[in-house]
Amino acid sequence: MNPTFTIIWIEDKPRTVGSQVDAIEKYLKSRNFEPNIIRDEDGQQFQNAIKNKIPIDIVVTDKNLTESMDGIDIIKILKQKKRLTDVLFYSAKGFDPEDVRKEHYGFVEIVEGKEVLEPLKLLVDKNLKRCEDIIFLRGMVISMIIDLELEVNEIFVKYFKIPKVVQEHFHNFILENQYISLGGKVVTLENIIKKRGLAKDFKEMLQGIRELANNRNLLAHCKKDPKDKNVLICMGEKKSFDKNKINMILDKTNEVSVSLNNLISKLSL
Repeated sequence: MNPTFTIIWIEDKPRTVGSQVDAIEKYLKSRNFEPNIIRDEDGQQFQNAIKNKIPIDIVVTDKNLTESMDGIDIIKILKQKKRLTDVLFYSAKGFDPEDVRKEHYGFVEIVEGKEVLEPLKLLVDKNLKRCEDIIFLRGMVISMIIDLELEVNEIFVKYFKIPKVVQEHFHNFILENQYISLGGKVVTLENIIKKRGLAKDFKEMLQGIRELANNRNLLAHCKKDPKDKNVLICMGEKKSFDKNKINMILDKTNEVSVSLNNLISKLSL
Protein backbone atom coordinates (compact mmCIF):
# COMPACT_ATOMS: atom_id res chain seq x y z
CA MET A 1 0.00 0.00 0.00
CA ASN A 2 1.41 3.39 -1.00
CA PRO A 3 1.88 6.10 1.65
CA THR A 4 -0.66 8.92 1.74
CA PHE A 5 0.25 12.48 0.74
CA THR A 6 -2.25 15.03 2.06
CA ILE A 7 -2.88 18.43 0.48
CA ILE A 8 -5.53 20.83 1.73
CA TRP A 9 -6.49 23.14 -1.13
CA ILE A 10 -8.34 26.23 0.09
CA GLU A 11 -10.11 28.09 -2.70
CA ASP A 12 -13.43 29.93 -2.49
CA LYS A 13 -14.05 29.32 -6.22
CA PRO A 14 -13.06 25.64 -6.61
CA ARG A 15 -14.03 25.44 -10.29
CA THR A 16 -11.17 27.79 -11.17
CA VAL A 17 -8.58 25.23 -10.01
CA GLY A 18 -10.46 21.96 -10.54
CA SER A 19 -8.31 20.70 -13.41
CA GLN A 20 -5.12 21.49 -11.46
CA VAL A 21 -6.38 19.49 -8.47
CA ASP A 22 -6.97 16.50 -10.74
CA ALA A 23 -3.53 16.91 -12.29
CA ILE A 24 -1.70 17.01 -8.94
CA GLU A 25 -3.52 13.81 -7.92
CA LYS A 26 -2.12 12.11 -11.02
CA TYR A 27 1.34 13.51 -10.25
CA LEU A 28 1.31 12.13 -6.70
CA LYS A 29 0.26 8.72 -8.02
CA SER A 30 3.19 8.84 -10.44
CA ARG A 31 5.44 9.38 -7.39
CA ASN A 32 3.91 6.26 -5.77
CA PHE A 33 1.78 8.15 -3.26
CA GLU A 34 -1.91 7.83 -2.51
CA PRO A 35 -3.23 11.39 -2.96
CA ASN A 36 -5.54 12.80 -0.32
CA ILE A 37 -6.62 16.16 -1.70
CA ILE A 38 -9.01 17.93 0.67
CA ARG A 39 -10.95 20.69 -1.10
CA ASP A 40 -11.86 23.52 1.24
CA GLU A 41 -13.83 26.63 0.26
CA ASP A 42 -13.60 28.67 3.46
CA GLY A 43 -10.79 27.31 5.65
CA GLN A 44 -13.09 25.31 7.92
CA GLN A 45 -11.75 21.89 6.92
CA PHE A 46 -8.23 23.20 7.38
CA GLN A 47 -9.03 24.38 10.90
CA ASN A 48 -10.66 21.04 11.74
CA ALA A 49 -7.57 19.20 10.49
CA ILE A 50 -5.33 21.38 12.67
CA LYS A 51 -7.59 20.95 15.68
CA ASN A 52 -7.68 17.16 15.26
CA LYS A 53 -3.93 17.00 14.53
CA ILE A 54 -4.40 15.40 11.12
CA PRO A 55 -1.07 15.23 9.25
CA ILE A 56 -0.92 17.75 6.41
CA ASP A 57 1.93 17.73 3.91
CA ILE A 58 1.06 20.88 1.95
CA VAL A 59 -1.50 23.66 2.27
CA VAL A 60 -2.43 25.40 -0.98
CA THR A 61 -4.36 28.60 -0.38
CA ASP A 62 -5.73 31.53 -2.31
CA LYS A 63 -5.29 34.92 -0.67
CA ASN A 64 -8.94 35.91 -0.95
CA LEU A 65 -11.26 33.47 0.82
CA THR A 66 -14.04 34.90 2.98
CA GLU A 67 -14.78 38.20 4.70
CA SER A 68 -13.48 36.80 8.00
CA MET A 69 -10.49 34.80 6.73
CA ASP A 70 -7.89 35.05 3.99
CA GLY A 71 -4.78 33.11 3.01
CA ILE A 72 -2.56 35.07 5.37
CA ASP A 73 -4.81 34.03 8.27
CA ILE A 74 -4.24 30.40 7.24
CA ILE A 75 -0.50 30.98 7.47
CA LYS A 76 -0.83 32.66 10.87
CA ILE A 77 -2.63 29.58 12.22
CA LEU A 78 0.21 27.33 11.07
CA LYS A 79 2.71 29.68 12.68
CA GLN A 80 0.77 29.74 15.95
CA LYS A 81 0.50 25.95 16.02
CA LYS A 82 4.15 25.46 15.00
CA ARG A 83 3.20 23.06 12.25
CA LEU A 84 5.90 21.76 9.92
CA THR A 85 3.73 22.26 6.85
CA ASP A 86 4.67 23.65 3.44
CA VAL A 87 2.43 26.33 1.94
CA LEU A 88 1.76 27.39 -1.62
CA PHE A 89 0.15 30.84 -1.46
CA TYR A 90 -1.35 32.38 -4.59
CA SER A 91 -3.48 35.32 -5.64
CA ALA A 92 -4.83 36.74 -8.87
CA LYS A 93 -4.74 40.23 -7.35
CA GLY A 94 -1.81 42.31 -6.15
CA PHE A 95 -0.30 41.80 -2.71
CA ASP A 96 2.96 42.37 -0.90
CA PRO A 97 4.96 39.09 -0.67
CA GLU A 98 6.57 40.30 2.54
CA ASP A 99 3.16 40.29 4.23
CA VAL A 100 3.16 36.55 3.59
CA ARG A 101 6.75 35.70 4.40
CA LYS A 102 6.85 37.55 7.71
CA GLU A 103 3.95 35.44 9.02
CA HIS A 104 5.06 32.02 7.92
CA TYR A 105 6.71 29.63 10.30
CA GLY A 106 8.14 27.09 7.86
CA PHE A 107 8.32 27.06 4.07
CA VAL A 108 6.19 29.09 1.68
CA GLU A 109 6.06 29.44 -2.09
CA ILE A 110 4.30 32.51 -3.50
CA VAL A 111 2.65 32.52 -6.93
CA GLU A 112 0.89 35.34 -8.75
CA GLY A 113 -2.24 34.21 -10.57
CA LYS A 114 -4.12 30.94 -10.26
CA GLU A 115 -1.99 28.71 -12.49
CA VAL A 116 -0.09 26.92 -9.75
CA LEU A 117 0.31 23.35 -10.98
CA GLU A 118 3.98 23.48 -11.91
CA PRO A 119 5.07 25.37 -8.75
CA LEU A 120 3.03 22.87 -6.72
CA LYS A 121 4.79 19.92 -8.35
CA LEU A 122 8.13 21.49 -7.42
CA LEU A 123 6.92 22.03 -3.86
CA VAL A 124 5.86 18.39 -3.63
CA ASP A 125 9.35 17.35 -4.76
CA LYS A 126 11.00 19.66 -2.22
CA ASN A 127 8.70 18.36 0.50
CA LEU A 128 9.57 14.75 -0.23
CA LYS A 129 13.28 15.51 -0.34
CA ARG A 130 13.20 17.31 3.03
CA CYS A 131 11.13 14.57 4.62
CA GLU A 132 13.75 12.05 3.58
CA ASP A 133 16.44 14.09 5.29
CA ILE A 134 16.35 12.99 8.91
CA ILE A 135 19.08 15.49 9.77
CA PHE A 136 16.85 18.36 8.61
CA LEU A 137 13.95 17.06 10.71
CA ARG A 138 16.23 16.68 13.69
CA GLY A 139 17.27 20.31 13.41
CA MET A 140 13.63 21.44 13.32
CA VAL A 141 12.81 19.64 16.56
CA ILE A 142 15.90 20.81 18.40
CA SER A 143 15.23 24.41 17.34
CA MET A 144 11.62 24.33 18.54
CA ILE A 145 12.49 22.83 21.91
CA ILE A 146 15.16 25.50 22.38
CA ASP A 147 12.45 28.11 21.77
CA LEU A 148 10.32 26.41 24.41
CA GLU A 149 13.20 26.49 26.90
CA LEU A 150 13.49 30.23 26.34
CA GLU A 151 9.84 30.53 27.39
CA VAL A 152 10.67 28.66 30.61
CA ASN A 153 13.59 31.04 31.16
CA GLU A 154 11.28 34.04 30.88
CA ILE A 155 9.04 32.60 33.58
CA PHE A 156 12.02 32.44 35.92
CA VAL A 157 12.95 36.04 35.13
CA LYS A 158 9.42 37.20 35.94
CA TYR A 159 8.88 34.95 38.96
CA PHE A 160 12.12 35.94 40.67
CA LYS A 161 11.59 39.60 39.67
CA ILE A 162 15.05 40.00 38.17
CA PRO A 163 15.73 43.73 37.65
CA LYS A 164 16.08 44.79 34.02
CA VAL A 165 19.60 46.04 34.62
CA VAL A 166 20.84 42.49 35.31
CA GLN A 167 18.41 40.43 33.21
CA GLU A 168 20.94 39.92 30.42
CA HIS A 169 23.50 38.64 32.92
CA PHE A 170 20.88 36.40 34.53
CA HIS A 171 20.17 34.84 31.14
CA ASN A 172 23.80 34.49 30.12
CA PHE A 173 25.33 33.35 33.41
CA ILE A 174 22.47 31.37 34.97
CA LEU A 175 19.67 30.37 32.63
CA GLU A 176 21.65 29.73 29.46
CA ASN A 177 24.93 28.43 30.76
CA GLN A 178 25.97 24.99 29.56
CA TYR A 179 25.73 23.34 32.97
CA ILE A 180 22.02 23.95 33.56
CA SER A 181 19.88 21.57 31.52
CA LEU A 182 16.23 21.85 30.59
CA GLY A 183 15.64 18.79 32.75
CA GLY A 184 17.08 20.64 35.72
CA LYS A 185 14.90 23.66 35.03
CA VAL A 186 11.82 21.42 35.11
CA VAL A 187 12.67 20.54 38.73
CA THR A 188 12.83 24.24 39.64
CA LEU A 189 9.60 24.94 37.77
CA GLU A 190 7.92 22.03 39.55
CA ASN A 191 8.95 23.44 42.93
CA ILE A 192 7.46 26.81 42.04
CA ILE A 193 4.22 25.15 40.92
CA LYS A 194 3.99 23.08 44.11
CA LYS A 195 4.59 26.13 46.26
CA ARG A 196 1.63 27.85 44.62
CA GLY A 197 -0.60 24.75 45.00
CA LEU A 198 -0.84 24.16 41.25
CA ALA A 199 0.73 20.70 41.04
CA LYS A 200 -2.42 18.96 39.74
CA ASP A 201 -3.13 21.65 37.16
CA PHE A 202 0.30 21.47 35.55
CA LYS A 203 1.37 17.87 36.09
CA GLU A 204 0.83 17.01 32.41
CA MET A 205 2.76 20.10 31.31
CA LEU A 206 5.78 19.17 33.43
CA GLN A 207 5.74 15.65 32.03
CA GLY A 208 5.53 17.12 28.53
CA ILE A 209 8.63 19.24 29.11
CA ARG A 210 10.51 16.21 30.39
CA GLU A 211 9.54 14.24 27.28
CA LEU A 212 10.65 17.08 25.02
CA ALA A 213 13.95 17.45 26.88
CA ASN A 214 14.54 13.72 26.43
CA ASN A 215 13.75 13.95 22.70
CA ARG A 216 16.14 16.87 22.29
CA ASN A 217 18.94 15.02 24.09
CA LEU A 218 18.28 11.91 22.03
CA LEU A 219 18.32 13.79 18.74
CA ALA A 220 21.41 15.81 19.66
CA HIS A 221 23.46 12.66 20.25
CA CYS A 222 22.22 10.50 17.38
CA LYS A 223 23.76 9.69 14.05
CA LYS A 224 22.15 8.56 10.83
CA ASP A 225 21.94 4.81 10.34
CA PRO A 226 24.12 4.04 7.28
CA LYS A 227 21.68 1.26 6.35
CA ASP A 228 18.52 3.39 6.56
CA LYS A 229 18.44 7.14 5.93
CA ASN A 230 15.19 7.51 7.90
CA VAL A 231 16.58 6.01 11.10
CA LEU A 232 18.78 7.57 13.77
CA ILE A 233 21.06 5.52 15.98
CA CYS A 234 21.73 6.53 19.58
CA MET A 235 24.00 4.36 21.71
CA GLY A 236 23.27 1.39 19.50
CA GLU A 237 19.50 1.81 19.64
CA LYS A 238 17.58 2.65 16.49
CA LYS A 239 15.05 5.46 16.68
CA SER A 240 12.85 6.26 13.70
CA PHE A 241 11.86 9.89 13.09
CA ASP A 242 9.63 10.57 10.09
CA LYS A 243 7.66 13.73 9.36
CA ASN A 244 4.56 12.51 11.21
CA LYS A 245 6.56 11.82 14.36
CA ILE A 246 8.26 15.20 14.10
CA ASN A 247 4.85 16.88 13.85
CA MET A 248 3.70 14.97 16.93
CA ILE A 249 6.68 16.35 18.85
CA LEU A 250 5.98 19.86 17.56
CA ASP A 251 2.33 19.50 18.59
CA LYS A 252 3.49 18.58 22.08
CA THR A 253 5.78 21.63 22.05
CA ASN A 254 2.80 23.83 21.20
CA GLU A 255 0.64 22.26 23.93
CA VAL A 256 3.36 22.89 26.51
CA SER A 257 3.78 26.47 25.27
CA VAL A 258 0.04 27.12 25.77
CA SER A 259 0.26 25.63 29.28
CA LEU A 260 3.24 27.86 30.09
CA ASN A 261 1.15 30.88 29.12
CA ASN A 262 -1.62 29.64 31.43
CA LEU A 263 0.96 29.22 34.19
CA ILE A 264 2.10 32.82 33.75
CA SER A 265 -1.51 33.88 34.26
CA LYS A 266 -1.94 31.66 37.34
CA LEU A 267 1.25 33.00 38.87
CA SER A 268 0.15 36.57 38.05
CA LEU A 269 3.43 37.28 36.31
